[in-house]
Amino acid sequence: MVPAWLEERFPTLDQVHGLLAMVFPEGMTRRAWLTNLNAARTVFVMLYSLAIDGTDRWVAPKAVVEMSDEQAGRTDLRSRAGYLDRILKPGGKADGKPWLAPNSREGIRDEALRALKEVGAVIERDLPKTSGKGRYALTTSFADLFDPSRTEMDRAVAVVAWRDVHLSRTELARLAIRAAQDFTTVTLPDGTTRSLSAGPSEAIIKGVIEQFSKRFLVDPVVLSYSDSAAPVQYVNENLMRRLGLEYRPGDPLPDVFLADIAKPLRFVAVEAVATEGPVDPARVAAVTGWLGRSGFTARDAYFVTAYLDRAGAAFRKTVGEVAWRTALWFVTEPECLLVALDGSGIDDLRSLPGW
Repeated sequence: MVPAWLEERFPTLDQVHGLLAMVFPEGMTRRAWLTNLNAARTVFVMLYSLAIDGTDRWVAPKAVVEMSDEQAGRTDLRSRAGYLDRILKPGGKADGKPWLAPNSREGIRDEALRALKEVGAVIERDLPKTSGKGRYALTTSFADLFDPSRTEMDRAVAVVAWRDVHLSRTELARLAIRAAQDFTTVTLPDGTTRSLSAGPSEAIIKGVIEQFSKRFLVDPVVLSYSDSAAPVQYVNENLMRRLGLEYRPGDPLPDVFLADIAKPLRFVAVEAVATEGPVDPARVAAVTGWLGRSGFTARDAYFVTAYLDRAGAAFRKTVGEVAWRTALWFVTEPECLLVALDGSGIDDLRSLPGW
C-alpha cells in the first residue's frame, strides 16, 4: 500500500536534494553519488510516482531521465500515478523538456541507484537484465524520511534511527569521528593526558595513541608525537635515553613514535595521513638511519601508515606510495591491520596468517 502521507504530499526536487545531504553527511562512502542532483532526481521520481516497497510500482532509469519540469509540476494523484504507465511504454515521453539526455540512463543506474541500494534505501526486484520494466523502488523507511510535514527535530531523530539500522558499523564509526568536535586532548597508554592541537590529522593521531597502541603493542609507551601546531608536540627524551636512543632536535621523528617495551624491545614509527606523507621508502630509510646511530637495525622497528578510513581521498591518493614491509591502519576499523608484504618468505597463500 502507498503510505498515506505520500498520496497527499511529497517534497520538491530541491527539498529532496537538501535532505539527501542531511541523511548522508560528510564522511559517507560514495557520498557524491548519494547526494548529487542525479540522486535527488532519482529519489524524487520514486516519491512522485509512488514507487515504494509494497506498492508493486517500480521505476526504471528511463523514468528519471524523461522526467520534466512540466510533468513534475502536475501534482494531482492521477497524474503522478499515471506517469510510470505512460513513460515505461516503448517510446513513452513526458511533456516538456526531459531533465537528462537518453544516454544518462547508465549513470542513473550505475551511480545513484547503485549507491542507494548499497545503503538500503532502494530495493530491486528480480527481472531479466534485458527487461525494460521498472525494477527499483524506495524502501518505506527511507521514503518516510522525506515527508514534508515532519518537523526539523522529528526528522533529525528519524534520520539517526534510520542510519543506525541501515549503515554498517564502519560507516557509523566514520560519521561519529567526523561529527566529534573535541579532540583537544589525548590519553597516553600510562593514563596521563596531554594536549593535542586541532588540525586535519588530529583524529588520526588520537586514534593511533589511544587505540592502535593498545590493540597491537604488548606494552606500549609513547616516545613522541607531532600535530598541526608543532613538528614535535611531545617528546619524552628521558625515556628515549633509557631505551638507548640518541635524540637531537631535528632528528626525523615520525608523526607518532611508539615503543613496545615488552622483550624484545621494538619501535613503531607511525605516519598519520590526512592528506599526504605516508611511510614511503625514503621515510623508512630516514628513520632506520636515525635508529642506526643508536645501534638499532631495521629489524628493531615497525612502520605504519595511519588513515582515518579506507574510503577517504587521502588513502586513495597515497596508497601507491606506501613502502613494502609496512602496515596500514584505519581509525574507523581499529581491529584490522592491512599489511603490505613484499613476497619474501611467502610460499603460497596458505602460509599467510588466517589462510
